[in-house]
Amino acid sequence: MIELRQLKYFISIAEHEHFGQAAQELHIVQPALSRQIKQLEEDLGVELFERLPRGVKLTAAGKVLLERARIFMSDFDRMTAATKLAAQGKSGFLRVGFADGATYSGRVPAIIREFRKLAPGVELELIPASSRTQAEFLSRESIDIGFVYWLPEDRNDVEHYVINKEKVVLALAESNKLSRKKAVRLRDLHDIPFVWFKRSNAPMFYDLMAKQCNRAGLILNVVQEAFTESTMLSLVAADIGVTFITEAAQRRKPDNVVLINVQDVDATITLTAMWRVQDKNPALREFIKAVRSGSDSGG
Repeated sequence: MIELRQLKYFISIAEHEHFGQAAQELHIVQPALSRQIKQLEEDLGVELFERLPRGVKLTAAGKVLLERARIFMSDFDRMTAATKLAAQGKSGFLRVGFADGATYSGRVPAIIREFRKLAPGVELELIPASSRTQAEFLSRESIDIGFVYWLPEDRNDVEHYVINKEKVVLALAESNKLSRKKAVRLRDLHDIPFVWFKRSNAPMFYDLMAKQCNRAGLILNVVQEAFTESTMLSLVAADIGVTFITEAAQRRKPDNVVLINVQDVDATITLTAMWRVQDKNPALREFIKAVRSGSDSGG
């Protein structure tokens, strides 16, 4: 069986065309080098060198082996480097989930930029999914980390890190008469058409706003349901109704949508990164570093 060191020795002799000079470069004694090459020739059943009075010259078989050995050694070096990078989390593959709207916070793009600096060789797959779906994906190992607005309860296998807190505001079209106000109160929203969503889509946000509305005696006049924040904003832009949304919508809303404060609403939504505690993916460790660094920097 051909050994890696034999190929290394062979390449050195072929480049120097001299056993003695190769032995000096390789820091081994010449007799040991000669034995290794003789063994290589016996294993292959060919002569690799033509012995000359002063030095050696490659045979036809030796020239073929030199070409292929150089390719092999180059591939081996790349393989070794790639393996080390993977172990350090500098290469590999990472699946990142994100809830609708998470990328508009400013923090998530900052985190991804930071991660690209730390590990440019890691391939990222970005997977849009609701917070609840991401919890399921995490359990099935369909994602490695997720950016969510809701955390699963009683999950000791999940670790998390708070990225940002976003204030809840009211979104409405410029053509809506309420848009002329700098702020409103919940009582101003009685009978106002609302664009809203089913509780199953985002139970934490739904329950949070239901509590705020109940306290003020407000029952939402829902005229249209939607599944995503982007759809809700499009419907608001068409003046179908108003909606509650986080202030991060300022970065993604249509131009004719305005955001105003609701004075008696004291509600924030927390953007959080979550991942499996026992996940051993080295690339995930590097991404978590970026999560902590990118979020702390303020995006």
